[in-house]
Amino acid sequence: MRGNRQPMVRSGNEPHPAPAMEPAGGGAWAHSRAALYRLEKLLRCSRCTNILRDPVCLGGCEHIFCSNCVSDCIGTACPVCYTPAWIQDVKINRQLDSMIQLCSKLRNLLHDTDFSGVKACLQRKEYEQEEKYEIPEGPHRSRLNREQLLPKLFDGCYFYFGGTFKHHPKDSLIKLVTASGGQILSRKPKPDSDVTQTINTVAYHAKPDSDQHFCTQYIIYEDLSNHRPERVRQGKVWMASSSWFIDCVMSFELIPLDS
Repeated sequence: MRGNRQPMVRSGNEPHPAPAMEPAGGGAWAHSRAALYRLEKLLRCSRCTNILRDPVCLGGCEHIFCSNCVSDCIGTACPVCYTPAWIQDVKINRQLDSMIQLCSKLRNLLHDTDFSGVKACLQRKEYEQEEKYEIPEGPHRSRLNREQLLPKLFDGCYFYFGGTFKHHPKDSLIKLVTASGGQILSRKPKPDSDVTQTINTVAYHAKPDSDQHFCTQYIIYEDLSNHRPERVRQGKVWMASSSWFIDCVMSFELIPLDS
């Protein structure tokens, strides 16, 4: 029956989670931190991509948003899939909100626990390995990459930021590019240009068997805007959203773009 239906926790903008793997870091709470990280990825707003606040569904689709993020869409359509959004269907999901609050408390508890491998240093008067308390996945990959003196995440990649950026300020995005080894393009790359397509650089951190291995120039647009620019995916020039860019930085990998 409908009343027994379990609350949806997938925000719609995230893929189904991969099978559980051994956490990269050690420590007694490594599995808990890794599981919490995966859960929080599912509890993100489909529009701002932050942890949900007052989560709401618009009624006709599976996307979940912060109530403030879709205040301009109620009575019109879902900003992601454009399914009609009816005013009478918009309700805060209290069960999901309670789950988010519990996650927040658990995160604080685990954070406090991390400061213990510090108490151990004081008691033993010797250095405790930080790796035991390291956040798995992105931060772990980033540290290993740095220790092995490998190229930075966006080595070989060029970025052009077109249009207006409100949620992710353009200045902040540019700083992330330069800090991650990428280059900024002052002019929008032309996909049909022979000069553009004959550039022989490759993206170091892209999988060798992927199309992105040869894609080196990205046109980044603000995906929270209702405006959708013309799709570009030709040779070395691809279009991608600012949320994709942020996800790449957070996970320290060139995430495959949707087909």
